[in-house]
Amino acid sequence: MTLHLNISKSRNAYGMWSGMPIDEALIYYKKLYALGTISTIHFGVWLEPFDENGKLATETIELFDTYDLTHQLVGEFNAFEQGEKGFLASTFIDKIPLIDTSKLPWLCQSIDLSVLDAQTDSANVGSFQLNYLTGNSSGEISIPFIETRNAAILNSARAIKAIMFPDGAEGGTQALPKDYLMRMTIYIYDKHSYSTRVFEIQHLVALQTSSIPLDATNRGGVGIVTLNFIKMFPMLK
Repeated sequence: MTLHLNISKSRNAYGMWSGMPIDEALIYYKKLYALGTISTIHFGVWLEPFDENGKLATETIELFDTYDLTHQLVGEFNAFEQGEKGFLASTFIDKIPLIDTSKLPWLCQSIDLSVLDAQTDSANVGSFQLNYLTGNSSGEISIPFIETRNAAILNSARAIKAIMFPDGAEGGTQALPKDYLMRMTIYIYDKHSYSTRVFEIQHLVALQTSSIPLDATNRGGVGIVTLNFIKMFPMLK
């Protein structure tokens, strides 16, 4: 018996790069490295009211003026005008800063971007265990925001809480979802073009918890306010 060995001239027999002409290998090389890598530090988070006529979009809160806080002489002058002694920062009325889309976005430390939260279950069939999907769950989104000098994030969380659970004459009755639902947009933009969003996803969320750790031993520490949001309707895009 005679054995014959046939060697294919296809480049697949040599792997991706081996055996290629230089000009052809250079084409593949350029295509591969042209893909580049995504930058995990170039991302943004936008919050906006779900209902433009809801309380979340129309309510205003009182905040310290950051300019007066930065320039104490201005604050002292405002205090002198009001007949007060010492430093007294003026206050101004503004929309809820966290969802005021007319301003710059707030800085956040990090975020775990969830694209899919599928629920699964298992069943035993004979000696095998089979897994199957049961639905799309409503997970949580935790965002640690870097707090501003006039506590805009904390005051925003408190204002949203007052809308969700009103007190006074309206106390005891929970607000309607249209008054506190927010549209959250999380996007990743190209590091060479901040206007080019290579990935974007939206969720309809509601504020669930808000907290800030205070530590007197941490000198010069930056305040990090962690806001937890719950996805309300995962079937919506």
